[in-house]
Amino acid sequence: MISRNVVSTLVIGAASNLILAGSSLAQSPSCQQIRLACKAAGFIQGGPVGNRLVKDCLDPIVYGARQSERASRVLPDIAPPLVAACRSNLAGEQTPPQAARSQSQSQSQEISGLTAQEGGQTVFDSRLNVDWLADANLPAKRTFGVLGINKTGSMDYAAATRWVAAMNAFDHGAGYLGHNTWQLPTTPATDASCDRSGRNGESFGFNCSGSALGSLYYVSFSLREPDSAVPALTNTVGPFRNFQPYLYWSKSPAADPKQGFVSFSFNSGFQGANVWRNHLYVLPMIKGKLPTASTTASETIYDPVAQVTWLADANLASRQTFGVAGINQDGSMDHATAVQWINAMNKAEGGRGYLGQTAWDLPETGAPDPSCSLKGTTGFGCTSSAMGALFYRQLRLRPGESVVAPAEAHVGPFYDVQPYLYWACEADAIRSACQSNGPADGFEWNFSFGNGFEGTNLVGNNLYVMVYYPGPAPVQLAPKSP
Repeated sequence: MISRNVVSTLVIGAASNLILAGSSLAQSPSCQQIRLACKAAGFIQGGPVGNRLVKDCLDPIVYGARQSERASRVLPDIAPPLVAACRSNLAGEQTPPQAARSQSQSQSQEISGLTAQEGGQTVFDSRLNVDWLADANLPAKRTFGVLGINKTGSMDYAAATRWVAAMNAFDHGAGYLGHNTWQLPTTPATDASCDRSGRNGESFGFNCSGSALGSLYYVSFSLREPDSAVPALTNTVGPFRNFQPYLYWSKSPAADPKQGFVSFSFNSGFQGANVWRNHLYVLPMIKGKLPTASTTASETIYDPVAQVTWLADANLASRQTFGVAGINQDGSMDHATAVQWINAMNKAEGGRGYLGQTAWDLPETGAPDPSCSLKGTTGFGCTSSAMGALFYRQLRLRPGESVVAPAEAHVGPFYDVQPYLYWACEADAIRSACQSNGPADGFEWNFSFGNGFEGTNLVGNNLYVMVYYPGPAPVQLAPKSP
């Protein structure tokens, strides 16, 4: 999470307080009664670890989530029917809106094939014959002594494998929750359901339902490209508003043209690249400082470090398309659409441009940046790019931190699902062990619950982790006698 002592040098037209935003909590009568009981027991909304109203009281009661090791208060005794009513309400209210389907249809499809078990701590997936951990961001709460895990719960691939191993070694080898065969979700190298294939024949892109995470997204949750498992966030971050903890497009082509365009993550501070046919967000900017008398003062922010003027709304496209087709309801879009949208901004208002400005542009990354942790324009700490300067120098975030707090969203029987990228490993089958070699040297698989995109990522990047353990082997029926 970001420091409250930030943006001291950003020039804005109106004062703005920093508010860390998460997902809103359901307000049904049943959930409200449980919340009031938690408050009466001494739990506090936004309180310290161990005394948090949601994470240390509501979630353990409603979903059977494990309390923090620092929990010092006794959970209130809640009648089972009230718990069941609240759980049902949370599952329904957190279902992302799907314009093409009715709410009841979406909800019934979303949890199809998934059954909460062990007091809501695991989820049996009858399609894959695996048991998922219901907590989709457990590392943010339990590191099992593994170093290299960020406060948000994200980590690089090496830390992810160490964390899973520590889960299995927990409790003298009995394993976390009594299971010692936890593993990362698997992804096959070739998947006919994917819409694209790479230079080495590997499958990637959208509609990849053959992987474990892809099956969860496309089949169990019944989501479709570019649906996010978690609704777009509204928030205030310093003088900015509506920042999304996801990837944002830049104007700069990647060093390898096949990798598309440079992108920047406001979830972790990592600068990388994405193929143009992906759905990322856009933060428009203008080079230099606007005239003092400009009427856009309250809607723009000048960064004297990068010497650019930012639009204060970090997700304007979700509300204003300027007539451009192809912009998703949450404001994300592919790179070609991003270019069209910027051009439309400059032609808006009868040619006077949005807010009276006609020099809006996508941010650039420029020449190879020696401040990047990896070569070229890739990695953490890339402060020479406009977005990197904003993330590290103005918002004063560190590698692995997010511009907003991690989501606390419930999706079916899962909770704390992050609308971002999750690690996966390569294997031929869902229940197979992870292979030691990834899809390419220095890369491993990932899947986005932000839009359904499956691809590969540098193992040094920081992504989230959710796990499962294989169910019992299917019973092999003996052939009938002739």
